[in-house]
Amino acid sequence: MDQLQIKDLEIFAYHGLFPSEKELGQKFVVSAILSYDMTKAATDLDLTASAHYGELCQQWTTWFQETSEDLIETVAYKLVERTFEAYPLVQEIQLELKKPWAPVHLPLDTCSVTIHRRKQRAFIALGSNMGDKQANLKQAIEKMRARGIHILKESSVLTTEPWGGVEQDSFANQVVEVETWLPAPVLLETLLDIESEMGRVREVHWGPRLIDLDLLFVEDQVIYTDDLILPHPYIAERLFVLESLQEIAPHFIHPTLKQPIRNLYNALKK
Repeated sequence: MDQLQIKDLEIFAYHGLFPSEKELGQKFVVSAILSYDMTKAATDLDLTASAHYGELCQQWTTWFQETSEDLIETVAYKLVERTFEAYPLVQEIQLELKKPWAPVHLPLDTCSVTIHRRKQRAFIALGSNMGDKQANLKQAIEKMRARGIHILKESSVLTTEPWGGVEQDSFANQVVEVETWLPAPVLLETLLDIESEMGRVREVHWGPRLIDLDLLFVEDQVIYTDDLILPHPYIAERLFVLESLQEIAPHFIHPTLKQPIRNLYNALKK
């Protein structure tokens, strides 16, 4: 992908753990590589299809000097976050933040942190069988948007019978396709935070719930940890999930089953 590189932008600010760093301030140096398609900007002279590097450098300086953080990791992360927010066309960012005046009483040229993030597509299943079910789904989607998760597609809302053997009311279910720069584990934490914020209480496994947000896929990633399994392990067993998926992404290939969603849907529907 095409790249815009900005190297060694110097900014004076007041970040650091020590009181002297927050009082006296020091120099920081920012470098970054921003990846996006430059074709339209180059061929049509369309400035809206380009990242204005002069404005970006000024924005970085303003953002950098707005607060005083303890860790340069925090500063770098926030710069990446706000750059993605301000420039939706940017697909990937690698940002290095140097601290050449770090309080290390040894012969040191500089210390730095580098944060590398790229946008990814993911699929999230939503379900609710308490209260105003459809309103709950809409609220969850708005909370995703508020956290910088871009909603690309929404399936229709289905009314489905409970899955898992627990006696309870029917569900309103749907699937959304999203774009996010959050890594899969962080995306999952964000979804769990939304559930908690909306008042979900986990009392009965597969029991009634105000809102349920399941991370189904993050592109073709395969992850197996105590906290996260991708792809979601029950996709091929849940007809309502496959029905919603095939509505918005029938040709998406399941990363481990190696079949398109439409095939999995048709096989389970028989």
